[in-house]
Amino acid sequence: MGSGILDIFNTSLIFWEIITVAILLFLLYRYVYPPIRDQIRQRQQSIEQAIDEAENTRKEARELMEEYRQQIREAREEARQIREEAKKEGEQQRERAKKEAREEADRIVQRASEEIQRERESALREVRGEVAGMVIQASEQIIGRSIDRDEHERLISEALDELETEVAGAGAGDGR
Repeated sequence: MGSGILDIFNTSLIFWEIITVAILLFLLYRYVYPPIRDQIRQRQQSIEQAIDEAENTRKEARELMEEYRQQIREAREEARQIREEAKKEGEQQRERAKKEAREEADRIVQRASEEIQRERESALREVRGEVAGMVIQASEQIIGRSIDRDEHERLISEALDELETEVAGAGAGDGR
């Protein structure tokens, strides 16, 4: 008989354990699980939000990086253009300086040529005057008499023409 009471006692103990576990599960499901579930959802949302923010930050960083790269390309292109413009300007300035130097040299040569021509004409006039005097003296000594004006002019012209021919021949021989 003793084992019957134990069986009932064991059976009622199992029953109460089942009831206690069921009540515990109900209480856990009703009062503990919802806050835990809400915490899990909030944590999941914050993680998703952090991932979205990280992706947005990464996207912005890529955009900024591309913008900086574009600015660097533009700066390099601008620097290249500035170098080319400076080079062109330098070439133009050098060409202008060469042209001005050539023009100045041409002016100097022209002035020198004009000066030489004036000196030559002056020397010819001076020589012509001296030769005229010498021709008159020589003619008077050779002829022994005075020459009239027309004869005098003819002799001077002949002597000067011969002198100019000799000077022109000597000038052509110098390479002028």
